[in-house]
Amino acid sequence: MRVGDDRGVSLMEILMVVVAVAVMAGMAMPSLLGTMERYRLRAAAWELAGDLRLARQKAVSLQQSHRICLANCCSAVPAGGYLLERRDTGEPCGWKQDLTRSDLPDGLNLTFSVDKVIYNAKGEASGSTVTLTNSVGIFEVVAAPSGRVRACKVACPP
Repeated sequence: MRVGDDRGVSLMEILMVVVAVAVMAGMAMPSLLGTMERYRLRAAAWELAGDLRLARQKAVSLQQSHRICLANCCSAVPAGGYLLERRDTGEPCGWKQDLTRSDLPDGLNLTFSVDKVIYNAKGEASGSTVTLTNSVGIFEVVAAPSGRVRACKVACPP
């Protein structure tokens, strides 16, 4: 064996690489957590927009009013969630629950201009704006009276 012909790695070199990787991961963690919160907010906004579109589609296809109910519903609304209901004159309150959405992310706040968005058989809506916020951002979901649904980061243009 010749002097200077070392082909192995010393323990000190391995420890230095491990420490360097740990420091880089620690620096990237806050950025990664913020990114995850932004994705959760956007996913919740798109999910609400999708459920509003579903309510409209059901109202038109079944020729029966449907609504997304955010508060003051016949059934209990889960915290931070909402209900999809259909008009049913056989029910004591006149609405029957079709879907409960209670899987919205923790730390998400919903505020709304009207607590119910009702779609008639023509697909027209009573209209509402729902604002979703969390620690990193704001999304706005707008159900226009025409029935059109939009989800926008921060605020939807008029």
